[in-house]
This record gives sequence, C-alpha cells and structure tokens, in this order.
Amino acid sequence: VRLSDAASLGLPRHELLSPRWARLGRGVYGWSELDPLDARVRIEAVLLDLPSYAVIGGWASLWWQGARTLDGRTGPGGTTPVPILVHVGPTGHLRRRTGIDVDRSRLPASEVVETRGVRVSVATRAVVDVMCRDGPEEGLVAGDAACAAGLTSATHVVQLVERSPGIRGIPRARLVAPLLSARSRSVPESRFRFVWVVEAGLPVPLVNAPVVDSENGWLVGEVDLLDDGAGMAGEYDGAHHRELDQHTADNIREEGIDGLNITVVRATSIDLWPRRPQLVRRLAARRAQALGRDRSRDRWGVRPFWPR
Repeated sequence: VRLSDAASLGLPRHELLSPRWARLGRGVYGWSELDPLDARVRIEAVLLDLPSYAVIGGWASLWWQGARTLDGRTGPGGTTPVPILVHVGPTGHLRRRTGIDVDRSRLPASEVVETRGVRVSVATRAVVDVMCRDGPEEGLVAGDAACAAGLTSATHVVQLVERSPGIRGIPRARLVAPLLSARSRSVPESRFRFVWVVEAGLPVPLVNAPVVDSENGWLVGEVDLLDDGAGMAGEYDGAHHRELDQHTADNIREEGIDGLNITVVRATSIDLWPRRPQLVRRLAARRAQALGRDRSRDRWGVRPFWPR
C-alpha cells in the first residue's frame, strides 16, 4: 500500500506506521508478516512507486514472466537481494536508490512486452542485462532459469550478445552466454556449473545427463553434471537431500553410479560460498583421479537426451 493512498483505502496513516506494517520502499508499506525478501513482494512494492513509462528488467522481468526458480537473491544463504533493474530511458526521471538499479539507456520498443499488466523487457534482453550488470555468475543463473522456463534459449542470448558489442559489460555476457542450459533445475545447480567451468576451468559438462548401465541398458539415474570425457559426475545436494526419504534414494543412486566406475564430486551450499576455493581444488583433484581410473572397469554410458 502506498502511504499516499492510505486514506482512500480507509487506512489511517498511524495504522501504516504501526508495528503491524513494515516499510518496503519509498512511501510503500506491507503487512508485517510478509517476507521483505520475497521476489513477488519486492517487485510489487517497486511497481507501486514507478512512473507509467518505466519497464521492469533483469531478473525481476524473468520472474514476472514465469522463471520462478529465480528469487532475486545471492550470497551465502541466499540472503543478499539483487537490485531490481528499471529501464526509464534517457529522459526518465527516476533516481537510483536501495533495491533499484536504474537504466537510462534507450530500450527499443521491440524489446518491451506487457505481461499481466506490467511492462517488462523481453526475456532475452533481460538475461543479457543481468550478465552485463550483475556479473557472469548471476547471468548464468538467470539465463538457465529463463531457458528452463521456455522464455528464451542459449542461441537467442548468444545472438543478442553478438549484436550488442557496445553494451557496457558485454565481455561478461560473452563468457557465459554459450554455457546456458534449459536442463538446469535449480539456481545452486547453475552456480555449481559456473564454478566447474569458469573457476575450475574444467570442460563444459552435460547437464542432468541420464546415465545407464552399459551391460544391461538400465537407467541408473540422472547426474547433475557429467564430464563424459573424464568419467566424472558432479552432484549438488540441497537441503531437501538431508530428508530421510531423499537421502536414502540418493545413497542407492550413488552406489549404483559408483559401481559403474564413475568418479563423483558432491557439493553443498557451503561449498558454493565460503568453501568455494576448496571446491575448485577438489574438482581439479577428482578429475585427475577420474582420468587415471582403470577404464577396463567402466560399465556406464549416456542415454540419448535433449542436451539444451
């Protein structure tokens, strides 16, 4: 609720300023039980304070269009909010403030679409903007989510990057645009792949590849990342993997994969943040082990699948 609209809604000003309500932005208040870091809460709070010509971009545009694995957060524990990008053009009058990143460059009309009553940048442009403004890791996260939601594709993102050599930060986009995959199922999986390829310098892996027992053709399971040249798999364990049923299923699957002579590297949220340097070293060490394995014991193959 905007403070300026409170009276017309029958809400006394002192009610909004009470502990039952929390300030979500400039002159915008929400019920105190709302999560101020929730993506929808953040976006709708910003929308209440935007001029009609403004366009929501970046991760918020992708979330609004359906990429709901994005939550607009980063950092250890996902507690650091990524600013919401707002396009206002060269003549727009909107000041940058906490939680909002203002873009004053000219946004072509062809790159704006109205979705559920809100003007947002088209998905491909939104992905490139995240790559350029928020960095390659956040760009890979946003791009994977957009591709998985069917909003764009790696090909379309690469094409826009090639057509936009003058955009500030475009080298960051060139780094990760070719790595996007529609098969990534979560933000941590995308971050794990970023560490794998960009920071550890390992070959681009297959994403959620179906691994089979080559002796009988049975599907053993899908692995999050697979270096099929080295015989090494990467698995990200989220919090739900600690639940008893899921943990039991993981153990059975891991035993099956180990029995095929595949080297497995497991990572958690701690590995992706405070222990990232150690994860980089572990990946390099485990790949060296995988390359030195006794290949006569290999019993695995990859079932044909849609790679992107």
